[in-house]
Amino acid sequence: MSLYNTLIKIQAMVGVTLLACLTPLLIVFALLAKMLSKVLRCFCESPKSIIGEVAVVTGAAHGLGRAIALELARKGCKIAAVDIDLTGAENTVKQIIETVPAKAYKVDVVNYEEIVKLNEQITKDLGSVTILINNAGLLMHRNPVNPTPNEVQQMINVNLTSHFWTKNVFLPKMKELRKGFVVSIASLAGWIPLPYSTSYTATKAGVYGHMKALRLELAIEKQSNIRVSTVLPTFLQANEEVVSVTEQLNMDRLYPLVSSQAAARRIVEGMLRGEREIVIPDIGALLYRSVSVLPIAWQDYLLLLVSASRFQDFCKLYSK
Repeated sequence: MSLYNTLIKIQAMVGVTLLACLTPLLIVFALLAKMLSKVLRCFCESPKSIIGEVAVVTGAAHGLGRAIALELARKGCKIAAVDIDLTGAENTVKQIIETVPAKAYKVDVVNYEEIVKLNEQITKDLGSVTILINNAGLLMHRNPVNPTPNEVQQMINVNLTSHFWTKNVFLPKMKELRKGFVVSIASLAGWIPLPYSTSYTATKAGVYGHMKALRLELAIEKQSNIRVSTVLPTFLQANEEVVSVTEQLNMDRLYPLVSSQAAARRIVEGMLRGEREIVIPDIGALLYRSVSVLPIAWQDYLLLLVSASRFQDFCKLYSK
């Protein structure tokens, strides 16, 4: 090992020690800041009513997408459940249709022309879309170390490019109406990289950047009535394989699993209050912001120390 690398490790260990000592203070500060933020939101900004609004939810056939569709329906929205799995989307609609108008649509979100036709059909069936939930996504490759070019391209198309297509198609009407919500499901991986998931990490970081830029564009255009929220969740209980592997490796202690229903409630609540970033669980934001103040070399060492080997094992088990 070179002297330089040794010095970096020593520096990183010092940084980790300092961070560990400061963590209790950071947690207290973060909790106080969050409580103050919630109090201010309660007094200064009440949640908007969305009764009768038309919501598009991509990836609505199961998991988080279905849970969000159900939660929006409980708030009185008309629901367009969009998925390449039509049967799954129809099953979602069956749980909604008795309370609010809802319809399932089979769409490949990577196909721009299908998104254009989708907008036309939803407008005829339910009305103009004013809520867009970009939830469709892929988790990771079956061969995470050496995915095929087609697998990488597909992940980029589904996880990132589709967000551009839906924004381009649905946002103009929101601007015309001067109201709306755009919510994109990114991941904590967009902040804290996952080893052996470079494609996934890159797409989620891309979603985060895309939404931040969009929020600024709307501010410049004085379209503040269109709310833009980025969701950064940890692992969810929606995927049985993920649940099984994380439990085998005791990763659920480090990365607590959140139910789709709990995540959906938090997402819709945050959306209605105009939260720009919705981190699930909240402690994830504290973790990221605590680590991000360290020099890059220290950050790398800390991530390697905490999670690298776990994620290597996770990928091996998940890809079986």
